[in-house]
Amino acid sequence: FFSPFLDSLGIHRPGAMHLRSTCLGTLLGLNVIFACLHSRAGWSKEHEALSFAFAGRGQPAHRNFLQRPASTAGTPALKEFVNPARRFPGHAVLAVFRAFMHLLMIFGTGAVIVPVMALLLPVVRRRDPTKMELLDKCIIAWSRIVVFPFFKVRVTGLENLPPPGKGVVYVANHQSFMDIFSSYHLQRCFKFVSKASILKIPVVGAAMKLNKTITIEREDRRSQMATFRHCVDVLKKDVSIFVFPEGTRSSDGSLLEFKKGPFSMAKRAGVPIQPITIRGTGRLMPNKKEFFLFCSRAGVEMVVHPTVP
Repeated sequence: FFSPFLDSLGIHRPGAMHLRSTCLGTLLGLNVIFACLHSRAGWSKEHEALSFAFAGRGQPAHRNFLQRPASTAGTPALKEFVNPARRFPGHAVLAVFRAFMHLLMIFGTGAVIVPVMALLLPVVRRRDPTKMELLDKCIIAWSRIVVFPFFKVRVTGLENLPPPGKGVVYVANHQSFMDIFSSYHLQRCFKFVSKASILKIPVVGAAMKLNKTITIEREDRRSQMATFRHCVDVLKKDVSIFVFPEGTRSSDGSLLEFKKGPFSMAKRAGVPIQPITIRGTGRLMPNKKEFFLFCSRAGVEMVVHPTVP
């Protein structure tokens, strides 16, 4: 995957294979060393727990669906998921390098996964034209591959998930682009409801189009209504959707006011809501700092709460 990058640097002459290996070995070795050093650094400060629960139906989403728990500031297991007060010297350089390597990983593996999805598309259209679960599984595998070298994802509360194949609206808090990759560790097939501009990203946009990702123009009222009707239609066909009800990423980890759309969709389609808490992604890649992928010993934790019928 890194050969084109090295070629662009002029490292392509005969006999330069040893130099290629040395460069890659050195870069990856530095990544591991700094990650190990970071695991020994305890530079964090106490923050309020970033967890939430859902309850009730039929009232404004930001009041009735969200109940904030009592503060558990200082809990060691929770403070590791939020941004530290300071980071060790040189961490920003490593974070830029990790983000660059992660991007190469996405495009490199995507250059294989997307053509495979395109080849499978005719078969999927004949056998499973509505859910297209085989393509969902390709994206699940892709997401797990690109995450594995950079951070760990732990999922708790899997027993609360509804049976596979049953339509449900997954809702989660949103702090970072890493929320998307982490969500596929649920090992469930679903369609993301995403802003339409995401389709313009090379490779990623192609995969989303193949998989019939549901898109919305956030400033276009007609697009919002069309997306709402489409979501209700697919939910009635037992196709699950994944929505971030805040509508955008939080800058400091605190929950923003929820939009009513996802909850109205679930009510109109007669399907349950599956609330999920995602912790730690904001520490890895903070909002508006997409060129950084920081190290985190805690990684990401996803908490699956009881289903709201």
